[in-house]
Amino acid sequence: MKLKKFFHLLKTGVLSLVLVFLTTALAPGVSSAAEELPVVVPDLPPRQADVRNQVTFNQIHNIVGPDDAGKGLTIDLEDTALFGTVYTGPYPFEAGDADYDYSRYRKSKALDLGTGTLSISDFFKDKYNANSWPQGIWPMTTTIGYRLDLYRDDHDHCQHLGFYDSVVSFQKKGDTYLKNLTITEGPFVTMVRSDDPTTLTLAWETDEASQGIVYAAQVDLTDLPPILMFSESESTRNHEVELTGLQPASKYLYTVLCTTESGESVLSNLYSLETAPEAGERSATLAFIGDSREGVGGGERNYMGSNFRILSQLAMDADREGADFFIFGGDLVNGYTSDTEDFELQLKGWKQAMAGFWRSHPVYPGMGNHETLLNAFDDGSNYGIVLDKWPYETSSAEALFAQEFHNPTNGLEPSDPRRPRYTENVYSFQYGPLLAIAFNNNYWYTSNSKVPEYGGSPEGYIMEDQLEWIEQTLAQAEGNPSIRYIVLYAQEPVFPCGGHIKDAMWWNGNNNIRAYTRHGDHAVPEAMGIIEVRNRFWEAVAESSKVAAVLTADEHEYHRTLITSETPVGVYPTDDTDGDGILDQYSPNPDFAYPTWHITVGTGGAPYYSREDTPWQPEILSSQHGYALIHADEQGISLKFISITGQVVDDVPDLMAVK
Repeated sequence: MKLKKFFHLLKTGVLSLVLVFLTTALAPGVSSAAEELPVVVPDLPPRQADVRNQVTFNQIHNIVGPDDAGKGLTIDLEDTALFGTVYTGPYPFEAGDADYDYSRYRKSKALDLGTGTLSISDFFKDKYNANSWPQGIWPMTTTIGYRLDLYRDDHDHCQHLGFYDSVVSFQKKGDTYLKNLTITEGPFVTMVRSDDPTTLTLAWETDEASQGIVYAAQVDLTDLPPILMFSESESTRNHEVELTGLQPASKYLYTVLCTTESGESVLSNLYSLETAPEAGERSATLAFIGDSREGVGGGERNYMGSNFRILSQLAMDADREGADFFIFGGDLVNGYTSDTEDFELQLKGWKQAMAGFWRSHPVYPGMGNHETLLNAFDDGSNYGIVLDKWPYETSSAEALFAQEFHNPTNGLEPSDPRRPRYTENVYSFQYGPLLAIAFNNNYWYTSNSKVPEYGGSPEGYIMEDQLEWIEQTLAQAEGNPSIRYIVLYAQEPVFPCGGHIKDAMWWNGNNNIRAYTRHGDHAVPEAMGIIEVRNRFWEAVAESSKVAAVLTADEHEYHRTLITSETPVGVYPTDDTDGDGILDQYSPNPDFAYPTWHITVGTGGAPYYSREDTPWQPEILSSQHGYALIHADEQGISLKFISITGQVVDDVPDLMAVK
């Protein structure tokens, strides 16, 4: 162990924990992964947790060649029990004219015994040639979008599986259509930050290994701008290309070219992006929502694990309203699955709904309680016992979240190296005058009621190492003159108002709720209960003169509540009058120095909640679908809650006026 690491562990009070781990891990005859875990493995048979998608990413992209009639391409789902309809249309619709990517379908074909035809030929006819194929104002690759509306016939039961969308690029050779190398996801603009406004990253995926090149040119220059080129050194399917040497607060056009070793190539559409301003300069406009998991009502409300209908509309509206970036408060998808491919496909479906925005602006999501990938065990109950999937380094929900997204990596390492990592689920970034801090109060999930028995963390709990990181990050920001405002965001409400008062960071005032970690054969509780954790977190928030709001989700409604030193929140142990660990009264906390807004925006598409009784009273509560638009500049930092109908439901001219 390195000397610096040793003293760090000593300083943070976890040396004894590590020594227990080392003693166990290095003992003779102890080598299994289970012995090295920070949880007790249930002595129960494994079972499958909820699986949303009964097809895989590879199945819905299995294009096997031209169809027999010469009308398009054949897709084979490799499962004869599947049937339904295939819809197709040029993608992006009216590329080169429309300034926001979206799908529009025009032709349909039946899919039977797992196979069907992606219609193409009609889109070259004048009546249907909305994309002006094969000519265009930009030499874009010819691509169609397709939607599979799938059913499964298991003889005694027919089940509707829902919609599955994707794209495929193709070449037209005479009267034959041949599948081409395809960009199946992205390109997405990521890592746009004032931490380094001269760089950003573009990320995308292709269905075959290929080498990518990004061409970019600055716009709004008097002279013809030079074409910048950024290339990868080797072939891959998962592409991340860093663009360097850019001008801060400047607009660029870009396109992506990918080429295989055999010479097959694909060119993306032409897109625009804007680099971040220098730290402290100009302004920042952000959009925020959470809880876009599947809703009620069928159709696109139930799309691969998310509410595509609502989420895609809100993202498009945020783009029209001038949002520089999108932050997301978790519960992107249904989750709670034990199947890795299912979890990946759910996250990919969510990214499809955000794609039109993401082509030009970064998106920074956080983890919710539904971003769960599980090891499940059968105890005879309806859901069984579930724990965060191990091995944590490669298979946990945290690991898959980092795999699928492209968030900053400036968070922390867990104080117990046996636990999942915080990489890309706890982080911060600055944009102009604003610092955004993503924290994770759904880390290392275990069935809430089973945490004391097996270890893990319940909803809403923040481990002490993350609390310390939040405290340090806020303290550093307080002394940074380029940071004028701070917002923190996560999934679980700190002060819930309806739908999750029984958990979140409140648990009806039950301080007995806490995380547990395995030492030896038993799970040992953390020192602080949930009320102590909540109050310590908010004391750090309220100590900062720069925090404009803490943004959360989880409750499927919008509410805004001012938390002050006079708000009845409950203090432990003062308000635990009978000593059972549960608050019996709700005193104000005098250590909440600065009044600060707590704002919940869980209105991204999940089934709605409404008001429940709590000690604190929200200023406003709405159960409409919508998003928060926050604008920060030299004059202040304002907030609007805009519903899906365009109504401005709430409007706060300056969130800092209460300080």
